[in-house]
Amino acid sequence: GCTPTRSWFIRRLRHFFPATISGHSMRAGGATSLAAAGVSPDQIRAIGRWRSGTWERYVRKNAALLQAL
Repeated sequence: GCTPTRSWFIRRLRHFFPATISGHSMRAGGATSLAAAGVSPDQIRAIGRWRSGTWERYVRKNAALLQAL
């Protein structure tokens, strides 16, 4: 198969969610869910294809999550 493009993903996203939910929302939610599940920071960065610690901005400001990281 082919790697999904951004436009492909957004079209599918619009099929299931309202326009208020964006790709950015999905990245933030994904990083937050992974952190809550105890996934290591290196794995979160790799899964989200971040090259730096930028992903940490996406993790919701949850005291328990931030302390665990």
